[in-house]
Amino acid sequence: MSMTFPIVQLVVLGYAFGGNVKHLKVAIVDQDHGVPAVKVRELASALSSGARTIDVVEVYPYVPYIQYLLPGSVVMSIFMMVMIGGGIIYIDDKARGLHEGYLVTPIKKFELIAGFNISGTIKAVIAGMFLILVGSVIAGVPNPFEPLRLLRLFVVVVVTAFALISLMFLLMVRVSDPLLPRAVFGILNTVLYFPSGAVYPQQGFPGWMQVIAVADPFTYAVHAFKCLLLKDTGFAAITGDLTFLMLFAGVAMTAATLLFKRTL
Repeated sequence: MSMTFPIVQLVVLGYAFGGNVKHLKVAIVDQDHGVPAVKVRELASALSSGARTIDVVEVYPYVPYIQYLLPGSVVMSIFMMVMIGGGIIYIDDKARGLHEGYLVTPIKKFELIAGFNISGTIKAVIAGMFLILVGSVIAGVPNPFEPLRLLRLFVVVVVTAFALISLMFLLMVRVSDPLLPRAVFGILNTVLYFPSGAVYPQQGFPGWMQVIAVADPFTYAVHAFKCLLLKDTGFAAITGDLTFLMLFAGVAMTAATLLFKRTL
């Protein structure tokens, strides 16, 4: 599920919203009758007759929308594996009393939570790297299997997975109802995914969404993947993103350890 759904989303949304506009009717209203307006009207008349009078100039390098959507799909894949392989499994084990059995042994709360985090991170890394490889081929990313690029992507996947799994345990550490995380994750998915800039640039968001994006870990993960996948940059361009994600993971994991309590 965590691998299949993001790929389907990438293909459907990438080709649904990408492409070129064709056969579009344009109306020009001349209200000032000035020299520039007359020139534009003449060019438009020549263009309508079939003459090529306008050259398309890309101010910024053109990126197909399916490639623009790929970083967000990778983060979504990691997040879904974190939800399934981290949060939900933890709540189910907690409902069965398995974590109390672990704490009977000479193990500390921090070690227990760290073990859950590392196991969830490993599963999320597998899902994230799988989607990067398959998604890069589907989206047509240039040189998708370059070793140094894959190494940088692997580092970002690991840091992102650990930050998101730490967030999951922070949210679920006091939850005991197995149905609650399944209801919360759908809302959390929307709140984190769309303000991150994965679907649309953040510059076009209203102010309240931009405020959410500042504290959203998805924002920094998506930006890091955009730099590596679309711009083929190095670690210097994503230092701020990695720093935020590592600090976020440390704070979330520390808070989860402090809030963790035994139920017996």
